[in-house]
Amino acid sequence: MRSFVVSVAALACTVLTLEANVVIPAEFREIVRESSLIVRGRVTDVRSEIAAGVGIESIATVAVESRMKGDSPSFVYVRVPGGEVGRSRVVMTGSVTFKAGQRAVFFLRAAGADSTMRPVGLTQGIYRVQPEPRTGQAVVAPPLVSGFTEARSGPAVRGDTRRRLLPVQEFEGLVRLVVASSGTAAVPRGGGR
Repeated sequence: MRSFVVSVAALACTVLTLEANVVIPAEFREIVRESSLIVRGRVTDVRSEIAAGVGIESIATVAVESRMKGDSPSFVYVRVPGGEVGRSRVVMTGSVTFKAGQRAVFFLRAAGADSTMRPVGLTQGIYRVQPEPRTGQAVVAPPLVSGFTEARSGPAVRGDTRRRLLPVQEFEGLVRLVVASSGTAAVPRGGGR
């Protein structure tokens, strides 16, 4: 009996396959370089649809408040994997979900034949704008950019108190600085709609 149980357990181990997702973060300069459009905006609407051969995707309508790279109309359509259609719901690890009213800085590239855009690196291409808890000022979590934002010494550490939330204008200035240093086309300061 014991050998039978061991045999079944061994067989189960060989038949079962384990899967895991590993996300290797892209360097901020790479995200900026690969973006054809970088904008700050507010999500005004989110809808999900079934995309042939892909599954369910969500499309967020974003009202553009400011541009840092590329040309855009007043509204941009951002497509991400996952969403809910009828009784079917798809959630993809590493993808972002949107809600109307959310504000963010979007690092985007063309999604295909239609006019929608996709975030570069999924969640890595979305920097949420949120109110600073004490002052209510609009802030963004800072990226690590070698030569601009890294700590003076030692490795980067999650939760490092020396890394502070950046006011939106400082973050946009950093993005413009990285765009200029990478030699890609930037929108001049104050490049809103």
